[in-house]
Amino acid sequence: MNRHHQSLMLLQNRLNLKTNIVANFVGLGSSFLVGMIAVPFYIKFLGIDGYGLVGFYATLQAVFNSFLDFGFSVTLNRELARYMTSSVKNNQSRDLVRTMEIAYWLIGLFLGGLVCLAAPLIATYWLNSETISEPVLKNIVILMGIITFVQWPLTLYQGGLIGLQRMVLLNGISTALVVLRGVGGVLVLWFHPSVLVFFLWQLFISVLQVCLTMLLLWRSLPASDHLPHFNLTLLRTTGRFAAGMTATSFFSFFIDYGDRLILSKILNLEYFGYYSLATTLNDQLQLISSPIHRALFPQLSSLVETNDLEMLKGLYHKASQYVSVAILPIVGTAVVFASQLILIWTQDINITNQVVPIASLLFMGTIFINLMGVPYTLTLAYGWAKPGFYRALIAFLILLPLTLIFSLRYAGVGAALAWAIFNLGSLILFPWFVHRKLLKTELKHWVIADVGFPAITSMIILVIIYWMIPADLPMIQVIFAVVFVFLFTFGCTVLSARDIRGLALEYLGKMTSRAFKKSHSNNRTVG
Repeated sequence: MNRHHQSLMLLQNRLNLKTNIVANFVGLGSSFLVGMIAVPFYIKFLGIDGYGLVGFYATLQAVFNSFLDFGFSVTLNRELARYMTSSVKNNQSRDLVRTMEIAYWLIGLFLGGLVCLAAPLIATYWLNSETISEPVLKNIVILMGIITFVQWPLTLYQGGLIGLQRMVLLNGISTALVVLRGVGGVLVLWFHPSVLVFFLWQLFISVLQVCLTMLLLWRSLPASDHLPHFNLTLLRTTGRFAAGMTATSFFSFFIDYGDRLILSKILNLEYFGYYSLATTLNDQLQLISSPIHRALFPQLSSLVETNDLEMLKGLYHKASQYVSVAILPIVGTAVVFASQLILIWTQDINITNQVVPIASLLFMGTIFINLMGVPYTLTLAYGWAKPGFYRALIAFLILLPLTLIFSLRYAGVGAALAWAIFNLGSLILFPWFVHRKLLKTELKHWVIADVGFPAITSMIILVIIYWMIPADLPMIQVIFAVVFVFLFTFGCTVLSARDIRGLALEYLGKMTSRAFKKSHSNNRTVG
């Protein structure tokens, strides 16, 4: 009975993969569009100092998620994916969610209270603003603490829905709330341009999002023969993986957010606002491959649980090529047209001149970190936390001092340069380390077919285009050029990826055949 259950679940998972990837891209696309539209309005109404506070809040949340998530959200994702392959474990899923849920809310209460109590110190000794008074800063930081408490369990509930592969549902509610958050935030600031009012709106949306996501997760969980209850034994059985993820998250902070924490102290809010703007753009690009990883992780976890090695290898290589095809043309085009796109976006030449050098380096680092994403996801599916931990530990020992030194000398550009250099080194060494233990014979295939050919193809095309296109194109020509360059690079990159090329040509053949049959049918009807 259990084997039959596993077969049905694996078949359903394979059917869900494409749907989940599409749903994740829709959710990401809506978030990207709303962010790109809303941020210039935020800067207009709040000023660059006010937007610096938004960047500080994002950094604060990153600190807490890195240090005090305790690996619960990733662990819940993985465990629910594994539970779904077993009718016996399936019965424990509600207990697992309730156990982690209680722990998460208690952590959120502690963190929110800590931020509120520290608000006077943060406003006085950490934040440097020439336009916002100290009492207002204190009240804003207190609001940040309340939002922290309310929003803290959101990643846990989202991780649970991802593990259950309810990504269409999750992205539907996330998209609606992203639109409401962005459009509502702009309208609120339109009538009352105040940083305090902006964060009050964020609090309202956070309450709504957490409540809806929590409700959807509990309704999506399989039925149980008992009421859900706190079960410490379940935490112990997942403790080793969760502990590894906790240690990894603790040190991973210095890869992704150490630069922002350092610069929030070194720079005043104006120049930190410029850096925050560059990281806002980069954060959106960094998420391009996340729809693939979010759909891939529970699939890999299920295949590892059932020990289906051949299916695992095929999915691993195909996903790696999907990431290459997704990330290289988009981010590469953004690097080539960084100056023109940021000027169109901000409509401010001074902001553009400050942001472009930082953003271009961050974009390069994003390419490197995304390309090694599938090997990292593979380690998590196996419950092997050491590679991610070692990389994060090295970041703590090397990247943090490097960021500090470069930042003191070159400010935001120095921090971005340190981040890009570290991620390039990670791309070179991390996959080699992973393949020493997992899928030992597949490293050459990954380097050449999955990453090498697509990277070389897109790089050659983009370098040629960079030298050919004038820097002073009118805005409408820039837009057409960006679209053309992206589509051309994307098409060539698809053709250079072996597994994706076959799927693309097959799909194109089917579309051509349907069009021909439809045209032939119409001609017969007319005749």
